[in-house]
Amino acid sequence: MQHAKIPKVIIIGAGPGGLALYHALIKNKDKKEFDVKIFERDSSPKGRKMARISYSVELSRNSIAFELCTIFDHFNPSKSDAKSNSQHFNELVKVPDELSVMITYRDRLRDVLLEGVPVTWGKKCIRYEETKDGVCVMFDDGSQDFCDILVGADGINSPVRKLRLPKLQIFDFEITNVVANVAAPKNLMDRFIKLQGNSLFQKSLGLHGDSSTLLFRLIPIEQEPGYENKSNSNEPHYRVTLNYSYPTKLDFESDKIKVDDNDSASVIEHVKQMIRNFGSGCEFDDIVLEFWDLVPKSTPNDPEKFQFKTYNPTRRRQYQEYEKEMRKRSTVNVLKSRSTAFQLSTPVGPIGAFIRNCSFKVTNFIMNFFSIFRK
Repeated sequence: MQHAKIPKVIIIGAGPGGLALYHALIKNKDKKEFDVKIFERDSSPKGRKMARISYSVELSRNSIAFELCTIFDHFNPSKSDAKSNSQHFNELVKVPDELSVMITYRDRLRDVLLEGVPVTWGKKCIRYEETKDGVCVMFDDGSQDFCDILVGADGINSPVRKLRLPKLQIFDFEITNVVANVAAPKNLMDRFIKLQGNSLFQKSLGLHGDSSTLLFRLIPIEQEPGYENKSNSNEPHYRVTLNYSYPTKLDFESDKIKVDDNDSASVIEHVKQMIRNFGSGCEFDDIVLEFWDLVPKSTPNDPEKFQFKTYNPTRRRQYQEYEKEMRKRSTVNVLKSRSTAFQLSTPVGPIGAFIRNCSFKVTNFIMNFFSIFRK
């Protein structure tokens, strides 16, 4: 008896997306078996610094990708359930009173996903050719590999995507974003909370399209294993994530400040200057500037022993994504993808599948109805 051929899948890119797909395929091989290989252009897991922003893994409420990978069994991201108490902000943007935020660092997530994955390092895909028998993948070192299915998970500048969709353009939102993490003393946090209210997530909108966001933690970082209190202070310190966003058109380089994105100190001074220029000069701005003064201005001697275990240089970054046509899907395709995902994870038989598909259709109709109503 001749055995059926096992389809070969090549994944280009060992980031969170490519690794999550690898784990999902391997975990569900009892339902459909694939021969999976994954290639990464970096020379090693530490071959390139991970981006701090963008670049979050965003999941819709009906997504089960992380459940398929059982990621949460292996690592515990920090989670903040916050209640928004800013009446004016809610009136402006019409957000719910409650929100939930889950934070983790991209390189930590990647380290967890890399466990047990035989990544082939130092292999950058430069192009591919489709044949009647499959796909021939070519790398920058002159080597080749062959597969039945090629998956491009190699980032926004993916060569695979460019070849597959050559007319697809990157859309620039013209928004610049700077993110940093600091160890803030309790007295500074108390001053800010007294001014703004007791909320873990604080966001302030400026008059020029700029905004300042601060995300606090409840547990002092002194309680984290391996933390060294270099300030020799008995005062508790807490991790605070700072985010300053502004329209790129406001970006400038004055005679006093020349911004060098390879120099964290230069970027930090630029952010502080932007806050001074476009802020109202109130107490809120003064406290935010004190937070930015705490941002490390140079790379630690040993980034691995940094107090947050992860150090990323402070950079200016732009929000970019591929044009919206990339994300357009018909209702039929959405329903098919949901049905396929649930069939893989929770088989319920023909009657259960019929009931579930009907519920999908009803839910989708209600969502579309309210979407039209809101417009």
